Amino acid sequence: MIETDVQIPGVMSDEFIDSLKNERKVFKYKNKDLNSSLTSDYLYFLNKIENLKTDYNDINEGDIVEGNVIGINYKDIIIDINYKDNVYVETKTIDKDILENITMGSKIKVMISGISEDPFYIKGSMNDLFKMNVSNVVKDFFNDNKYFFATVKKSQPAGYLLDLEVDGQIVDAFMPNTLAGVNKLHDPNSIVGTKFEVMIETLEKEKGIYVVSRKKYLEDLIPERVKQLKKEWIKNKNKIYEGVITGTTPFGAFVEFCDFLTGMIHRYNVSEDWQGDEKWATMRPGMYVNFFIKDIISKKNKIILTQILRESLWDNIKVDDVVKGKVISIKPFGALIQLDDETNGLIQSNYLQKNKIDLEIGQEIEVRVTSIMKDERKINLSMK
Repeated sequence: MIETDVQIPGVMSDEFIDSLKNERKVFKYKNKDLNSSLTSDYLYFLNKIENLKTDYNDINEGDIVEGNVIGINYKDIIIDINYKDNVYVETKTIDKDILENITMGSKIKVMISGISEDPFYIKGSMNDLFKMNVSNVVKDFFNDNKYFFATVKKSQPAGYLLDLEVDGQIVDAFMPNTLAGVNKLHDPNSIVGTKFEVMIETLEKEKGIYVVSRKKYLEDLIPERVKQLKKEWIKNKNKIYEGVITGTTPFGAFVEFCDFLTGMIHRYNVSEDWQGDEKWATMRPGMYVNFFIKDIISKKNKIILTQILRESLWDNIKVDDVVKGKVISIKPFGALIQLDDETNGLIQSNYLQKNKIDLEIGQEIEVRVTSIMKDERKINLSMK
């Protein structure tokens, strides 16, 4: 509180009160027990101040104010905001690290969290202001597709708990298992303790914390990384890479390499160690394998891998070539024809309908190549 030692003149005019108002704007004074020893002029002065209307706007809950710390005790931080009373922030609501850095005279911002009239009391919150600031930053980063850094604290059955770094502060976050990488992690605990980039998956909170995605961040990087890889591959097509198997199918294995890229090794192109049904069945996610890059389809970010360097029909096929094939699938858009162990072509449905051609799965036929789309690794066919 601020006491005044103003010398009271013999006559207290309204003009004198107005002059004090203009100079100080707001008066804060300690209410003492008044007795008969006070002059009538002094009582008049106090009464005028008590009922003085200032030019200041009222403050309301939710307002953000700034002031200087004028008191620190075990219960409150007291902040002078140049209003008719101070703002009180409970120390138990302030993070320990932040509290240790608050000293007398520090200039800080708080959000008004409560105002009571009888007695008049203004309650402030640094925590509410912090939450609002974090929410605004997170919203901006989400809209602009920016990333945060986060550290994985703990693995849970459904996902991971993380420390999310937002504007110099640490916020709790959650990352579902399905968003931990481009592919499913073969060892869920492999990223515990790791710090990496993540993006906000949704502004809707789960259990009061933000949901983040490592996958979303990595997928944004894939197109540029594929372009770089293609340049490397064109310069040296005999380079050996290493990756980890993330999954298998009857026709091939998916491999993650170069941190987050994914390619597929066709079963036809695996080494002798995996040839045959029995050996193929032993291939498991988490196994490390060496391989070459066979082809890169930039348009689809598709990478084809091989453990055996050899040419296939795809490497030499040309428009108007006549080749033998086998019908392996019939779809509404056409018939899929297998030309060799790793090369397929399509006879479009409108061609089949126009020429009244009926095909059956397993049927062997001769076809002519009508077009080749290298960037999409597609071959269009017609009957010979």
